[in-house]
Amino acid sequence: MYAPKLYQYYCWVLKRLFQHHPDLVHNFDNSIFPTVTFNCGPNAITFSHLDHLNLSHGFCGITCGGTFDHTLGGHIHMEQLKLYIQFPSAASMLIPSGCLHHGNTPIQRGETRHSITQYAAGGSSDGSPLKAEFDGTPGSRWEWALGLFSKHDELEVDRAAAFDK
Repeated sequence: MYAPKLYQYYCWVLKRLFQHHPDLVHNFDNSIFPTVTFNCGPNAITFSHLDHLNLSHGFCGITCGGTFDHTLGGHIHMEQLKLYIQFPSAASMLIPSGCLHHGNTPIQRGETRHSITQYAAGGSSDGSPLKAEFDGTPGSRWEWALGLFSKHDELEVDRAAAFDK
């Protein structure tokens, strides 16, 4: 809903990928993300890191679970932004994990925390024929990628174009 042009890009790339590799199977019928990781704890702590192999201008969907006091621990930490964000159980968030260092803080002794993370890998470096089509022209990709994010006054029109078919 907040990045409909990025969503359309995911749809376009995944359609091409699944056509090229018909044996691939979607993890979930109701998710645009082709990859999922389950972090089953019991503490499911991730130290600050950058998912450099993820699509740099894409989102990573994180859903948190477990039984813990989210006011005392389990916060998402985003290093460059100098932010600690409370992240309670059953909450989800989208972050650009391929360009933003992130991690989470420890929880209290005796608590449990789990997470499910969905994401998309970045461009291939194996010389595949689809690489140039997916990656675009070297040096211009950042400008093109920024165009996948709607400005506030464009959002309603972009949503209609993406979802009102």
